Amino acid sequence: MGSENRHQPASRRVAMLIRGFLSQNVAIGCSYGTFGISMIGLQERYSAGRGAVSLGFSLVILAMGLLGPLISRAVERFGFRRTMMIGTTLAGCGYALLATSSNIVAFFVAFGLLIGPGVAMAGTLPVGLLAGGWFPEWRGRAVGLATMPMLLSMMPMLGVAVIEQVRLPGFYAGIAVLHFLMLGVILGIRGAPRSDAVGNPGAQHRADRTGIVSRPIFWLLVLSGGLLNSISITGVTNIVSLLIETGTSPGRAALMASAMGVASMCGTLSIGWLCDHMGGGRALALAAVGLALSWLTLSYVPGFMLTLVALILIGLCGAGTFPAVTVISTRLFGLAHLGKALGLFGLFTVPLTFLLPPLAGWLHDATGGYPAVIACIVAGCGLVAVNFYLVGRIERRQPR
Repeated sequence: MGSENRHQPASRRVAMLIRGFLSQNVAIGCSYGTFGISMIGLQERYSAGRGAVSLGFSLVILAMGLLGPLISRAVERFGFRRTMMIGTTLAGCGYALLATSSNIVAFFVAFGLLIGPGVAMAGTLPVGLLAGGWFPEWRGRAVGLATMPMLLSMMPMLGVAVIEQVRLPGFYAGIAVLHFLMLGVILGIRGAPRSDAVGNPGAQHRADRTGIVSRPIFWLLVLSGGLLNSISITGVTNIVSLLIETGTSPGRAALMASAMGVASMCGTLSIGWLCDHMGGGRALALAAVGLALSWLTLSYVPGFMLTLVALILIGLCGAGTFPAVTVISTRLFGLAHLGKALGLFGLFTVPLTFLLPPLAGWLHDATGGYPAVIACIVAGCGLVAVNFYLVGRIERRQPR
């Protein structure tokens, strides 16, 4: 695929990257970026507790993990355009249901059966495969750019302003309209042309012969990548509360969290660049070290500027897991098996990403603060750094 795609017109390749970027940002930005700011309104609307409402977002994460293998097959069989259009339509219908319903059952249907599958079919996995296929010579940077969470970092502040003007039903109606408008963008998406050169032949033969899940390196990748994703999710969901508990005002805490979100936009691209130069394993090992140092800094309750630097570093280091895993999987399992490998990776990391963030909240409540949570995060980052260093050594032995 590589040599043939390099000879495609640059404008067409860039157009595919932009279309994927827009689809990813609408899918992820509208789901991840709006849930926190609408949680209180959802509780009031459905007369439900925070635990029940929080389950809605958990269902989105669960669907993204469980549907990964099916989505990779759908892309292979039906193509990117059809798969992503179905996903965007499902998510749009889910938000429309949220805008018009007042029943808690409809709430769970919207998130679990419509928005969750929709985000999975139009978000990170298909967009990563699309971008990597069109730019095989710098796959890490292309996937990092396509999955850069620009709307995710903007949506909290934008969403609060919109909700104040049109209330929660109008807000979700607007998100539904945005998804339906995205169908016109996705309509122009095409998969990259195929050629006989489909990646690492040795890796393909090994994957065909023994299967991806029978290789220990795959499970090391699942453990390390799942831990890194869980740490990132825990940081996003707890950082404002942590800052407030250490004496930061709510307004300043929200502003600092936004700075972390902006840094995460750069993180996907910078870690993608590192992947293309030093390999995905070593890039994520370096990111894990950066995360450990940043969280260790926060444990000492530093001043404003040092805290801001630590948060920016957390954003930079915590957002590039998917581009790096894409590069690693291509090298280890071959391009022909990339979609399957990424789908299985998402499936088997579900227990970690689904359970560890709530466990961090339980540990906070049980110990009366965040020091124990931070200690576990730092220890986890240390384990991840060692594991990805080992993955990187194996990765570098694979022929390009």
